[in-house]
Amino acid sequence: MSKSGPSPRSVYYDFQTLQTRWEDNDSYGHMNNIVHYSLIDTA
Repeated sequence: MSKSGPSPRSVYYDFQTLQTRWEDNDSYGHMNNIVHYSLIDTA
């Protein structure tokens, strides 16, 4: 089975820009895993 590429942004209805806190990121600048769930709850 072949994988299709990601959908373009035009497919989605709405976008929100959410600010992260300093502690949400690790020392490499990557967002911690649990923060993804928190942001989905917020959206």
